Amino acid sequence: MNEPDFRVAALLALAAVAFTFLGGVRKVFRRPPGPHRYRASLVSGLVLASEGAAIATRPVPGLRMAAAAAILAASLALFLWAARANRDRPLMLAFAATAPEHLQTRGPYAFVRHPFYTSYLLAFLGGLVAAATPWLVPAVALGALTYWRAASREERSFAESPLCDTHREYAARVGMFVPRVFTLRGDR
Repeated sequence: MNEPDFRVAALLALAAVAFTFLGGVRKVFRRPPGPHRYRASLVSGLVLASEGAAIATRPVPGLRMAAAAAILAASLALFLWAARANRDRPLMLAFAATAPEHLQTRGPYAFVRHPFYTSYLLAFLGGLVAAATPWLVPAVALGALTYWRAASREERSFAESPLCDTHREYAARVGMFVPRVFTLRGDR
């Protein structure tokens, strides 16, 4: 008996997340003055397109689809939650060479310092789970490295800003991409 193939559903789920991210670049973030290269967006597009191509080439069984759908749904929910938290004071695009103007600590920022980047990393993971092919690992690693570099650059900008003390305290209790368990329980 043949197991059902959920490759179309996987492609649609990945596309929905990718288009939400693309719209986010346009509507959720501010662009710095002058020329700005969409370096992180290009890498994200490369990773998600590679995953889509891999998904299209082979069946996606139900269990893998369920796991990928859960991860992609978490990615999308986190992205939308972070967008909502920043609607009054939008953030700059990744790799914008500007000093931070404020420190967001509400919404998903109470759990991770970079929820947008975490949502992108979850999307990469969801696509990798759906595709289940090892040749995507370097692309996903490139995506993870790109957002780690963006986050590290932003952290350095905070360290050199008037917000440095507030950010240092915040960073001591909130994880960069993954919530700190002791913070969630209230322990210190």
